[in-house]
Amino acid sequence: MFIELVKGVSLLLALCFLHGVSVQVWRSRPRAGQWCSGLIFGSICVIGMLTPLTLEQGVIFDARSVVLSMAGLFGGPLVAGVAAAMAAMARLYLGGAGVLIGLLVILLCVGTGLAYRWLWMRGRLGVGPIALACFGLLVHVAVLTLFQFLPADVAQSFNERVALPFLLTFTVATVILGLLLRDVGNRLSIEHALADAMDRLRAISQAIPDVLLVFDDEGRYVQVLSQDDDLLPVPASELVGLNVHDVLTAETAGRFMTMIRDTLSLGGTQCIEYERQTRSGRHAWFEGRARALGTLVNGRAAVVFMARDVTQSRLAEKALWESEWRFRSVLFNIPAISVQGYREDGTTTYWNRASEHLYGYTAEEAMGRDWLDLIAPPALQEGLREDMRRMFETGIPIPAAELRLHRKDGSAVDVFASHAFIQVPGRPPEMFCIDIDITGRKAAEEEAHHLAFYDALTQLPNRRLLVDRLRRALAGGTHSGLGTAVFFLGLDHFKALNDTQGHEVGDLLLLQVGRRLRDSVRDQDTVARLGGDGFAVVAPGLSADAPTAAAQARALGELILARLREPCDLAGHEYHGTASIGVTLLDRASASADEALKQADMAMYRAKESGRDTISFFDSDMQRTVSRRATLEVELRNAVRQEQFLVLYQPQVDVAGRVTGAEALVRWQHPVHGMVPPSEFIPLAEETGLILPLGRWVMETVMRQQARWRHDPVFGRLDLAINVSPRQFRQEDFVAHVQALLHDTGADPARIKLELTESLLLHSVDRAIEIMRALRVQGLGFALDDFGTGYSSLNYLKRLPLSQIKIDQSFVRGVLRDPSDAAIARSIIALADSLGLGVIAEGVETEAHRRFLQDHGCPAFQGYLFGRPMALDALEQQVRAGLEAR
Repeated sequence: MFIELVKGVSLLLALCFLHGVSVQVWRSRPRAGQWCSGLIFGSICVIGMLTPLTLEQGVIFDARSVVLSMAGLFGGPLVAGVAAAMAAMARLYLGGAGVLIGLLVILLCVGTGLAYRWLWMRGRLGVGPIALACFGLLVHVAVLTLFQFLPADVAQSFNERVALPFLLTFTVATVILGLLLRDVGNRLSIEHALADAMDRLRAISQAIPDVLLVFDDEGRYVQVLSQDDDLLPVPASELVGLNVHDVLTAETAGRFMTMIRDTLSLGGTQCIEYERQTRSGRHAWFEGRARALGTLVNGRAAVVFMARDVTQSRLAEKALWESEWRFRSVLFNIPAISVQGYREDGTTTYWNRASEHLYGYTAEEAMGRDWLDLIAPPALQEGLREDMRRMFETGIPIPAAELRLHRKDGSAVDVFASHAFIQVPGRPPEMFCIDIDITGRKAAEEEAHHLAFYDALTQLPNRRLLVDRLRRALAGGTHSGLGTAVFFLGLDHFKALNDTQGHEVGDLLLLQVGRRLRDSVRDQDTVARLGGDGFAVVAPGLSADAPTAAAQARALGELILARLREPCDLAGHEYHGTASIGVTLLDRASASADEALKQADMAMYRAKESGRDTISFFDSDMQRTVSRRATLEVELRNAVRQEQFLVLYQPQVDVAGRVTGAEALVRWQHPVHGMVPPSEFIPLAEETGLILPLGRWVMETVMRQQARWRHDPVFGRLDLAINVSPRQFRQEDFVAHVQALLHDTGADPARIKLELTESLLLHSVDRAIEIMRALRVQGLGFALDDFGTGYSSLNYLKRLPLSQIKIDQSFVRGVLRDPSDAAIARSIIALADSLGLGVIAEGVETEAHRRFLQDHGCPAFQGYLFGRPMALDALEQQVRAGLEAR
């Protein structure tokens, strides 16, 4: 029996060995390792059952109780389950009377082992010798209890022969196997922890981009942990075993050996910097640190060495140094920006070349001196010192500002000064001043200010400054109750002087007028030139009584006129000139400064109309006229925008009284005032430029009407005349606009006639001829309107590509009573006939007029005798009526 027990113990020892090997082999695959351990535990159980202690046939005793309980305790459910399954199949295979008890023993041992494991894992029980002994005793007492259910004689025989040895032996076996398996588990856990630590260390070392090496005390490479071969002298696989003298230059290798010896002898960390060519050919700088390893490697002392590639930082440092050197060079030599550095006490610490040029002090003269004494005027020193103290206390720079400092020679210099507070660790704080010379700019600003507010020729205030002073005078009059007079002065016949003698002589007159005006007024009065020959005087502080103020203003105006009547010496020529003056008196209820100037201007034009060399005071009638004109201008703009205009047509007939065409006349249908006379709004439209959109609208309207008539047998033969204003005719795009209208409307150009006035000839006749010829090519005709009232010459008339001349109605109306008008009318008809031009008389109001003109060869007529300007449908009705009468 003892031998059988020893065999069981041997199997248990084999179990420990095989379990440890299995766990080690399957460490990377724990699930497979558990299956393998379960097979090992199960196999040991099967082997034990094949060589059991047999009491009776079918009743066996073996070490399965120890094996299965330890499988549950140290292997877990999977290991215990596999082992129990194998043991149960083996026991069933052996059969016999004790099969049932054997299976119960298997379940009991596995269950108790798993229960013990559950308590152990939660820290409620340990796996020391006493705990294992108690567990083994408990398990095998339970097994003995199960054996009591065997047949009575078998149970009695077991109790007498085996029970006590069984209990003692397998309890001890449980302790021994448990301790062995615990030690195996602990050892494997330690090995796993070490392996994991090694893996982590290897991963960390491989992740480090630095060179990581181990040298022995003779300078041999013992271990290479760097993964980047480019950072090594030779590939890592070839480097181990080589000496530093084999792969490094003699000088670098000697420094390495010194570092290794100092590390081993002195302890601590030793540093080295070196450079070499990498395997890729790149020149690199390295910074290394060495420390004693603390353990022998191959029986020799060793150091661990880590080197970092610092090439980029070295290059960056070099670039930074070069950049700083360039910056310092630029800062010192920059010609336009003065830079100075000062300490808290005002001592100068930096002075660049621009500062030398700007302030006149050399760097040697300025360094170490108080900057306030150098360049700050006494009046500014206290304030600048306080600003500087505040900046050094708070670190907040002084706001940038314009300062007037002084140079070494005492002359003033204007600078735009900015400031920076610099605090370098370990050094006293400094203030840097960046000064830009703005002396030239300030002079230019002063000149620009002068030009903005003073006349360049006479140096008198201009309109802007005059308006500003006039506003002040009005405000002062509001408080004081005193009156103010505004004089607007225009030189008489100044344009003629300019045109005949030249602008230089005109400028001489303006200069003398300016001086005489300044000499004529009081100190508080303002004399201004408004441009051209226009001057103005603002005289505040007049009497609060209106009649008295008017008398004072007239006296001043008469004085001015008298001074201006005095002869002037203009480049050696004596010139006698006069002026016209308009005056407006302002009181506390007066309008704005601009309105006051307008009133004086209107009064000045009244003075010119009254014969010049006189004074005219503004009155309410002028104001009403101006207001009416201003209102009309606003309403005219609205009318253009809202299309309040309509086109009327006045018939043109031949000698038989047949309608051959019509003149298109624009009329303004005002929504409140009704029909506004053309004489009232056409000049205003010309002056304001509204004639352009209005003229385009009329032309488009007429052309579209002609396009509707074009293929009509009754109306398609009618010619339509369109008046074109001089301003519209001189537009750069006039030709293109007319061509576009012809194209867009589809009008027949042969039936369109553009009527031009003789005022066009006062400008560029050549340009007018060019425009007319361009449109004649398109088929358009031209008529010269109001012929005989302008300034056209017969030479120009011959050159103009006209198709018709219109005799002005002023001559037509006088042909029966004024021989001169009759002679002019006959001459115009004869002239047109000689030039091959058509002629039409306008303003024919009686049959006698028509008969006279017809008798002298006039073929066409227009006037109230044949019809007033009428709407389109009325014209069409008249044309149809004429056809029916025939």
